[in-house]
Amino acid sequence: MCPGPQLRAGGPDRTGWLTRGPSFPQDSTEPELDVRRRAGGAGSRPADEKQSAAELDLVLQRHQDLQERLAQEMLGLARSLKTNTLTAQSVIKKDNQTLSHSLKMADQNLEKLRTESERLEQHAQKSVDWLLWAVLVAVCSIFISVILFIRIMPKLK
Repeated sequence: MCPGPQLRAGGPDRTGWLTRGPSFPQDSTEPELDVRRRAGGAGSRPADEKQSAAELDLVLQRHQDLQERLAQEMLGLARSLKTNTLTAQSVIKKDNQTLSHSLKMADQNLEKLRTESERLEQHAQKSVDWLLWAVLVAVCSIFISVILFIRIMPKLK
């Protein structure tokens, strides 16, 4: 949206842009937009200052309320974080105690298992020796019984 050639050549529109006189609106309905009127008369200034001071106080009060709410919320969050942290700490301590107790019990059970395994091995060795001799005696007695049975009984013809 570049200005056309009339504005560059010094046409009638350019003079309206560069002058400060009659081209500015004198009867503006919005005093905030008209800088000259706003900075103008001394009679309207104290009322505007009172109004702007009241608005400033209202804005400051809102910001202070907002900050207080945020501070309260942060305080509540910090308290809940502390509570959660303390709860987690107690749970972790209890878990550590349970774990250490379980490890002690596992070590004791492992020692008992080793002791019982050694006893069972010794018992198995003793019983295998006794059982081996018992089976050997039984087999020999059966063999002798069969030979005697064959000799004593007559042959069937």
